[in-house]
Amino acid sequence: MAAWVNLLLLSASGPVKTPVGACATAVESVEVGVETIQSGKARIVLVGGYDDMHEEGSYEFGNMKATSNAEDELLRGRTPREMSRPATTTRSGFMESYGSGMEILMSAQVALEMGVPIYGIVALTNTATDKEGRSVPAPGQGILTTAREVPGKLPSPLLDINYRRRQLDLRRQQIKQWVEQEYEYLHHELDTLKQTQQLAVTEDEYLAERTRHIDHEAKRQEKEALNAWGNFFYKRDPRIAPLRGALASFGLTIDDVGVASFHGTSTKANDKNESEVLNKQFAHLGRTPGNACPSVFQKYLTGHPKGAAAAWMLNGVLQILETGIIPGNRNADNIDKQLETYEYVLYPSRSIHTDGVRAGLLKSFGFGQKGGELLAIHPDYLFGALDESSYNAYCAKNQAREARAYRYWHDAMTGVSPLFHAKTAPPYSDELESAVYLNPLARANYNDKQQTYLFESAKVIELPVDTQVTQQLLEQMTRSAQGQGDNQGVGVDVELVSAINLDNATFLERNFTGAELEYCRSRPDPQASLAGRWSAKESVIKAVSSFRGDGPPVWTRGAAAPLCDIEILPSESGAPLVVLHGEAKAAAAKAGVQSLKVSISHSGQYSVALTIAS
Repeated sequence: MAAWVNLLLLSASGPVKTPVGACATAVESVEVGVETIQSGKARIVLVGGYDDMHEEGSYEFGNMKATSNAEDELLRGRTPREMSRPATTTRSGFMESYGSGMEILMSAQVALEMGVPIYGIVALTNTATDKEGRSVPAPGQGILTTAREVPGKLPSPLLDINYRRRQLDLRRQQIKQWVEQEYEYLHHELDTLKQTQQLAVTEDEYLAERTRHIDHEAKRQEKEALNAWGNFFYKRDPRIAPLRGALASFGLTIDDVGVASFHGTSTKANDKNESEVLNKQFAHLGRTPGNACPSVFQKYLTGHPKGAAAAWMLNGVLQILETGIIPGNRNADNIDKQLETYEYVLYPSRSIHTDGVRAGLLKSFGFGQKGGELLAIHPDYLFGALDESSYNAYCAKNQAREARAYRYWHDAMTGVSPLFHAKTAPPYSDELESAVYLNPLARANYNDKQQTYLFESAKVIELPVDTQVTQQLLEQMTRSAQGQGDNQGVGVDVELVSAINLDNATFLERNFTGAELEYCRSRPDPQASLAGRWSAKESVIKAVSSFRGDGPPVWTRGAAAPLCDIEILPSESGAPLVVLHGEAKAAAAKAGVQSLKVSISHSGQYSVALTIAS
């Protein structure tokens, strides 16, 4: 209905959002699902489309001359398998079909945590209207807006993934400084509350709550930074087309689009219009001449459903990404001569076995002058961003999930257990219903007896907060304020756990000793353990440097100097112990430092270290 309002009353062209879009319904469903996940309203979404075929609808499609006429086709000697001939000279309309097509969407983080099979990355979805019109089946070119941009004389530096990485590193440094400052402000906040008698909880409770807030805010800021310099950098930037920006998010260009899945209904108007749209997009975005993109017209085989159309096409694109095989249009016995003018589009009649397809572009057009587009990227671009330990952990989860799924399917097929388990009750009791609704942190636990997930309680379960460093920092600042810390140097350092790259062998060898690496790799979370050691080393430098007060600097090496001379080892009690070597030992002796005491705390997103030099 929304498309009809635009068709008859608005005559708008460009981005649009409606829940149903005729033959483009499934791609609109994907767009709604993507935005639902990105907005935080859901973590997993089922999308797609379905329909049935009715006599009335089929009759009206025939009246529109949109479908092929079986009697005419038989008179021409065409068998039913040849009656859908997209892109050919003799095409005469689509063959109707019906069914359903579904996809499961989730964020990359959730997919990795669950160990689910990942078939592709939805890098971009767009829907668009096609101005006014009186012909319902006539296609339009509103989807061209995914290539809209007004480029400058030079390419935007935002398109350079190395530039964006540099900006992300700078932003992480700012977040680190913010966390350090917040820890320092805690002393003043606590003193003010005490003096005004407004401290309504104990000091320990106050510190735990504020530490938890700092951790939560640091996570939020890093997520914003990842969005700003990651997948959202091109949003609302007229210099960068949405399609170009989505590709650049993964270090790709328009030349890396290896396949285009056509709506390809086998009507005279659609196949020509769709080819023209794709060709214009490639030309506008600067695809290299001669780099023709293979097209896929799978409706030669499946016919044309309505609600399920784009879902079937997306599943086909995901199969292409997985296998590297681009299926040909087997009914393309004579490609329309008009299509020869589109230099960037290749119309194969046989399958092409490639060495891999990086990205695939899908278009879907719906009656009512509206269309949609989707860009799918090979999942290797996700796996390539993981460190080795994260990838191995995902593979282990994936194999275990596959084994459980196989067992479930096998038991269902052999009658051991039913395939479908109908729910007979909600996962919470009547007494817990309201509490579960009102508590965003309520979580269900698996019940072995009932073999389902149940809410046994709606209490908020907070993770324990390590406030050791916070306590020591406040005590040290209090002593300094009372004049008791004049002969001490204090160093505080915060490091984001995500900033430690476990796969960077050069970084690890330059900054950690063999004993440190052996210890950290034996811990449950090696990355967090290394981040703690790294922050401890930095805090040692700050403590030694501050010990001399206004005297000449004793630490003269630059910020990029290796830190192997500062070794953080576990003592017999498990507490961190500072051992200095080489130039670091000489710098401490020059400053007059006789003792270094370090404490390390982990607060989820980051590690905090406090060193006191005396």
